[in-house]
Amino acid sequence: MDYVSKKCNNHNEFGAVEIDLWQHLIDPPGTARAHTYTAKQKDALLLQAHGLVQWLLTYHFPAKILKATIPISVSSPHRGKICIQCTDTDTGNCDLDGPKWEKNVFQVLKKIKVDDLGHMSATELQSSIPTNDAEGRGVADMNSLEKKLSVKVVFDRETDHVLLVGDEKKLEKKVFDIRNMLSHYHWRLSGTDVTFEKATSS
Repeated sequence: MDYVSKKCNNHNEFGAVEIDLWQHLIDPPGTARAHTYTAKQKDALLLQAHGLVQWLLTYHFPAKILKATIPISVSSPHRGKICIQCTDTDTGNCDLDGPKWEKNVFQVLKKIKVDDLGHMSATELQSSIPTNDAEGRGVADMNSLEKKLSVKVVFDRETDHVLLVGDEKKLEKKVFDIRNMLSHYHWRLSGTDVTFEKATSS
């Protein structure tokens, strides 16, 4: 199955590659026949693809852009999709190898997992977290933990879900501080204040 097309932003462009992560999740390579999904399952896979895209944009592509032999930009104009586009408008040197980019992306994602924490009023939750906090529970503290662990916290405004995206082993063993931080502010929104461990033990 080819998850790459030579178009971005809904129209063909020279020197542009679009990688569809959602389609990759719906119809993974090696599948003998297409699986039938409910609308709810498709929405869940689209949310997962969106989380993977946000992780890639934060931790994978910045280094790739610096190392690329031609000037490129990377964006996500459509939910669950990555657009890699050549920005060399002067020389026209825009030979992007779509299959090579695709292979690289999916190789990287083999160890990356999306942990959907569910509906946590993501829009309100994100706004409620202060930039700095005396007890180490502010946005700056969360960003520091994210960077240290190469984990991405995604506040999805479309579904109001919160996602944790990163290496599977790190999500299992290393992100308790982030989980506690999210739970602290989530429960404060509902008039309660408990840790993640207490919230999930009941």
